[in-house]
Amino acid sequence: MAFASKLTEIRKSRNLTQQELAKKAGVGISQMRRYEKGSSSPTLEVIKNLALTLGVSTDELIFETSERIAASRILDRELLQQFETVSSLTSRDIDAVKTVLESIIIKNRIEEILPGQNKEHSWEEDMHEVQKKFRKKASRYSEQEIEDIINEAVTDVRAGEKAPKGGQAVGA
Repeated sequence: MAFASKLTEIRKSRNLTQQELAKKAGVGISQMRRYEKGSSSPTLEVIKNLALTLGVSTDELIFETSERIAASRILDRELLQQFETVSSLTSRDIDAVKTVLESIIIKNRIEEILPGQNKEHSWEEDMHEVQKKFRKKASRYSEQEIEDIINEAVTDVRAGEKAPKGGQAVGA
């Protein structure tokens, strides 16, 4: 949906007339009509004012749902970089990543529901549980491929545990 159509749709869903929106956003009525016709494009400042006035994000006003990227919601830059890297992997590797993530999410949900229940388990015990779930869902992988993926992940996690706040591992 084009910006003009999206602006009109959101304005109408808020039960605002063009005149009311124009006044609240600090835009002339004739300019507002041009925006909604698609014959003129607003400046960034006007887009910001329209979004604030309509109670939506600028992303919602400008982009289609499918165009909004994870970057607007993922604040951890390292995690974002990892997700961007994952998107370039083979579909098989992407499935493996999804399985690992799903296992971690499930583990955390269980811990939320049953607080204190898993606290006596060591990290290694938790990892073995994740490995079991991973092996069940990763039947297309050979045992060696699974071991390689797990070993790489464990090495990365342990390196991160030893790293000082600056990000480099101790002794690196």
